[in-house]
Amino acid sequence: MSQPLLSVQNLDVSFTFQDGDYAALKNISFSVYPKEIVGIVGESGCGKSLTSHAILGMLPTNAMIKKGSIQYRGTDLVSLTNEEWQSIRGSAISMIFQEPMTSLNPLLTIGRQISEVLKKHTGFCNKEIKEMTIALMKEVGLPRAEELYRAYPHQLSGGMRQRVVIAIALIGEADLVIADEPTTALDVTIQLQILELFRKLKQTRNTSLVFISHDWGVIRKVCDRVIVMYAGHIVEEGPIEEILQHPKHPYTQGLIQSIPDYKKRGEPLHTIPGRVPALRERRGGCPFVDRCSLRMDICQTTYPEGKKHGNHQVKCHLYAQEAINI
Repeated sequence: MSQPLLSVQNLDVSFTFQDGDYAALKNISFSVYPKEIVGIVGESGCGKSLTSHAILGMLPTNAMIKKGSIQYRGTDLVSLTNEEWQSIRGSAISMIFQEPMTSLNPLLTIGRQISEVLKKHTGFCNKEIKEMTIALMKEVGLPRAEELYRAYPHQLSGGMRQRVVIAIALIGEADLVIADEPTTALDVTIQLQILELFRKLKQTRNTSLVFISHDWGVIRKVCDRVIVMYAGHIVEEGPIEEILQHPKHPYTQGLIQSIPDYKKRGEPLHTIPGRVPALRERRGGCPFVDRCSLRMDICQTTYPEGKKHGNHQVKCHLYAQEAINI
């Protein structure tokens, strides 16, 4: 297998409040390989977006990386200065945010916002930059690209604005794109078009993608591999179809059972009891223990080690014995 493009190892992130420090991410480890789409799934508050912000060096002012490394092409991003980060964002690693209307500047034209990365990171002249920008606008499916180049965000539909945000992320030819819930605010028809665009871009560009979502249907359509997060921990990881067909962790099982199924019309939807614990409520042991119907005494006090079977890994005491095949 080729070397990973991105390798996150044993990453801990904590928030500092007046009453002390609280761990938000614990021992986060995963890799992303060239031309791979990796999904990160979990409920709100599980650490999905915080993980992406750590990778991009965009943590809140009261958050800090306590330990671990984030290696991009062999360079540890954790040690970069602000100036060094400016040369990375947009040109090597870029971000697609959830809500395109808040991601775009309402006072600047679409063309100017897309081309900004080229102006900052390349030596192309204005004519070349405009030509490259319009070509990319066409590639991401924006109609009347020459006309939209001079338009403003409020003149575009939601789906078109999201395509603009995708173009901004791609214009610098970044190796790694992080998409944080990029289809949540879109209607179903536009959502399918955007997912098809991601699949097309994977085939035509040498771009890797970290795709963050709570929607298993979206994850299944675009991802090669999926990471399941809960309360700041990775609890399960593996190929998308393997996870969907054979989920091991009780939390993953609950999430998948909660997916609406037309075959079960009229039946109550499955729900996971309780909620994700807030930062101040988290303690030792398995983070899912209070919501798990299969919990054991050891779950209250001891965090489970990861057990691996091929490319499928799970962290749960149900699989603690070597004799138990996950």
